[in-house]
Amino acid sequence: MSPTTLLYFIPSLITGFISSVSGMGGGAILLAILSIVFPIKTLVPIHGVVQMGANVSRSYILRKFIKKKMSLFFLLGMPLGVLMGIKLLSQDISEKHLKILISAFIIFTVFKPKKMPQLKIKDWQFIFVGFIASTLGLLIGSIGPFLAPFFLRDDINKEELVATKSCMQMIVHTSKIPSFLYLKFNYSEYSIEIILLVLGALLGNYIGVKVLKKINTKMFTIIFKTSLSLAALRLLYSALT
Repeated sequence: MSPTTLLYFIPSLITGFISSVSGMGGGAILLAILSIVFPIKTLVPIHGVVQMGANVSRSYILRKFIKKKMSLFFLLGMPLGVLMGIKLLSQDISEKHLKILISAFIIFTVFKPKKMPQLKIKDWQFIFVGFIASTLGLLIGSIGPFLAPFFLRDDINKEELVATKSCMQMIVHTSKIPSFLYLKFNYSEYSIEIILLVLGALLGNYIGVKVLKKINTKMFTIIFKTSLSLAALRLLYSALT
């Protein structure tokens, strides 16, 4: 293990903290950082394991705030989404167009006119969100920017937002492991990097949740929307470059 390898711990800790405080952004930032080191075919499987660990711990810490019906319906949509993602991975699908589409969806949701209604879908409709998120998870890695607009609503408080979104991300990232094993990815080859990244994320989550409890709702909404907008711009930038 080289001294450089230990540096994986630091960005993972910081991005885990960001996700716990703002509800999103950390996974996308970590994906961008790791893309400097890993090629895309290695990046998405490794990032998935790290995000699974991060979201498992965050979901556990905030477990009493999870919207269970939403999460259950989301889970029901996951299996078909995974099958679709595996199928698309073996085909020539445009990652660029997917990223542009998601960026446009996010930007519209954040900056839509105030007279337009919030994106309040019913609990059972999260089946479709689960299907799409599970497909996208295998294709582009980070699903936080896609999920976030569905939580910009006044009937969900900040703890419920972070807890439920983390639970849904945990479902998607967990499904990636058997999917990439099926696609012959060798996780053991990167075991040291994965362990350090997961440990960093766990510590970042613990600190971030402590801070989350002290932030007022108005400030949290500003942080969440800002993080969401930055994530959309980052997706758009990576698509165009």
